[in-house]
Amino acid sequence: MRENDAKAFVRVWKVMEMCYKILGEGKLVTQRELFYKLLSDSPKYFSCQRHVNQTIQDVVSLLRCTRQSLGIMASSRGALIGRLVLHEPEEEHIDCSILGPSGHAITGDLNQLSRLNLSSDARYLILVEKDAIFQRLAEDRLYNQLPCILITAKGYPDIATRFILHRLSQTFPNMPIFALVDWNPAGLSILCTYKYGSISMGLESYRYGIPLDDQSMIKPIFQNGINEILQFQLAM
Repeated sequence: MRENDAKAFVRVWKVMEMCYKILGEGKLVTQRELFYKLLSDSPKYFSCQRHVNQTIQDVVSLLRCTRQSLGIMASSRGALIGRLVLHEPEEEHIDCSILGPSGHAITGDLNQLSRLNLSSDARYLILVEKDAIFQRLAEDRLYNQLPCILITAKGYPDIATRFILHRLSQTFPNMPIFALVDWNPAGLSILCTYKYGSISMGLESYRYGIPLDDQSMIKPIFQNGINEILQFQLAM
């Protein structure tokens, strides 16, 4: 066995051992927090974040489980705003139409996101690549003129934002999804990650993509931007 293969094998066991400890303590950690724990415990095997990220994917594939079930919480940069009300059991509901331009921060706790009850009278869901554009549309209260939900990951899609989008697409299967992205390879890459999932996540990717039956509904918006949707609404 080559040295690199031997180290990768040991990393899998080290990650599972650390996850066992975390679950025993009833805690959740982010991938970054897990890296620092492993760096302290086994610096020989985990010298960079990439080693942890790859090993988590290996463990998830090996055990056919979710990151959350390993005690690993998704880091989230995402936010949403608009015609959506979030209901969590035994908690006050959150009306996303009355929030400030920064919107509602999407938690990285996927268990909490899966418990949410979602209600909406929106007709469209709009993915926004850039946070600056998201905040401008939120400041203008676009969702009052165009009944919609705005959601952003502030760049490349993180797992939590993809998961809540997955839930929205399942809860409101007839709601068209538009993506406001740059007309360049990076924008198309972001669109495809939302739509099809990420190759780097392997077997785990299907949990966070748009269900296959709904993929024809996600549409890119490029040059004409929101005007395209407004015309689409007027034509209906």
